[in-house]
Amino acid sequence: MKLLYLNRILSLVFFLSLSVVLFTCSKSEDLEEKIFENPEPDEPEEPEAPFVPVVVEPDKVVSINTGAVVGELYNFWSTRPMINQTRFSSSGFTSGLNFIKPYVKSYNMVRVLGGRTDNKNDFYKGVDGSGNIITDFSGLIKDMRNFMQTGFKPRIVLDNVPWEMNAITEVNTYGNTNPPDDYNIWRQYINAFLQTLIDEFGMNEVKTWRFRVGTEPNYTPQHWNGTKEEFFKHYDITVDEVLKVIPDAIIGPGNNLSEGVATYTTEIIDHCANGTNYATGEKGTQMDFFCISYYEKIDQNTIKLPNTVQEYRTKLNSYPQFSNIPFDIQEFGILRDENATRGLSLSDATEFGASWYATIADLAYDYRITEIYDWGQEIESSTLPQGRRNVTEMFLKMEGGNRLETIDNITGHAGIIPVLKGDVVYLLIYNHNTTRTSTSTRTLYPQLEGGMITGGTNWKMNEWTIDKTNGVMMHELYKDVRAAGVGEKSNGRIYGNRPSDRFEDGWKDVLSANLTKYTQMAKLPKTVADSIVKKHEGKLTLKVDLKPHSVKLIELIPQ
Repeated sequence: MKLLYLNRILSLVFFLSLSVVLFTCSKSEDLEEKIFENPEPDEPEEPEAPFVPVVVEPDKVVSINTGAVVGELYNFWSTRPMINQTRFSSSGFTSGLNFIKPYVKSYNMVRVLGGRTDNKNDFYKGVDGSGNIITDFSGLIKDMRNFMQTGFKPRIVLDNVPWEMNAITEVNTYGNTNPPDDYNIWRQYINAFLQTLIDEFGMNEVKTWRFRVGTEPNYTPQHWNGTKEEFFKHYDITVDEVLKVIPDAIIGPGNNLSEGVATYTTEIIDHCANGTNYATGEKGTQMDFFCISYYEKIDQNTIKLPNTVQEYRTKLNSYPQFSNIPFDIQEFGILRDENATRGLSLSDATEFGASWYATIADLAYDYRITEIYDWGQEIESSTLPQGRRNVTEMFLKMEGGNRLETIDNITGHAGIIPVLKGDVVYLLIYNHNTTRTSTSTRTLYPQLEGGMITGGTNWKMNEWTIDKTNGVMMHELYKDVRAAGVGEKSNGRIYGNRPSDRFEDGWKDVLSANLTKYTQMAKLPKTVADSIVKKHEGKLTLKVDLKPHSVKLIELIPQ
């Protein structure tokens, strides 16, 4: 009996033990199933491309020290000459100026005193019985009020003498270029003219304007029908009268013509430094700025800026009082095409004009040219930019930055203007050839070190390009105008900024019909976006390929 009871107890214990084991195994399987559940496999990472250093050609390297500043990338491009100021009284003209305001700040008003072949600005009305002048400046005030509403800054050219101030009327190319018969009358007129401006706009405003005496006074008789000494006298007397009315006036002589027909060159600088002043009898005459005209001619296959400005720069530097005054180019452009043909165009509107402009800019900084007055950077009858307008767009990105030191052995008309602006490095890189048909491409290797480059390794690079197929619409316009059968003047200037120099009136219809296409083609295109470049062995080296007439702007942003 006891044995039977013991067997039952053992059987029960065995059954319970087996149940626990089976239950535990069951839970273990559940647990293992959850623990060892296979996750989704990760996507394999793309292997990073191996870094390959740029292999340079030593004679094409431009070394750039980002820690060595040579000067500011200052604005030299923001003044336009204006021959006919009455246009500012036309609402159609002034309403169309908004698109140029990003890069135009001032207008230089030429032949504002009268003596014009179109008889505009006829403010002088003779003298009364007592020898006092009679004037009517109502037209001046109307035009100047409308001008001031545009927000631009005026600059005044005191050049042509009114017709009535000469007993004998002599019409030259640009109107009355004779000195006045009576300087007492001329003084009264200058005084009355300035006082009219002051009464209207206030002394504090007018004294900030520039006043230039004459236009190309060494171009006889076209702009000055007198001798060199007669102009010096005219300048001294005019300056003296201006200073009587505006003691703080900013004043200087007319822009010297720099062509071979010029009757003199630097003598006006010597006169203002050491000559006997015709008005005061003292030594020297006030000269707050100096200026010249500079025009290129494609048919001469050269860039003559260094030879043109060196003589003037050397002379200015020889006088301490003049070594640091503004030295401007107040007329500027490409006067003739490759066929020696002129026209109304004062620029080349293609990639040729763009690469030329970049070359001139580099030289202008070298020779400390303060300003270059620009007749305009758009295509006739439109707001479409010429190729070199897109170069100005590049300048605007760089404006106010610090130009950096470069060392190279580059020959010809190619180079780099490097600028550090904040922590961003800009490289304006250009290749220009003096013949339009040139096929001479270039490769340059900017090599940056020091300063900003000593920091991080990676840089983000953006690039904008101007060449025959980027940022230029003129070739397409010519193709379309010819396809439309519009008459072409075989002896007309080619590729100027005024298509009317080359084609009959029908070209405007073609321009209008295809304006959307031309607008897109004329934009400054970004040709590289957000590319990453790397420093290697302490230097950031790039390879830049340039077409025969091309300009690139490279932007480097530290990462």
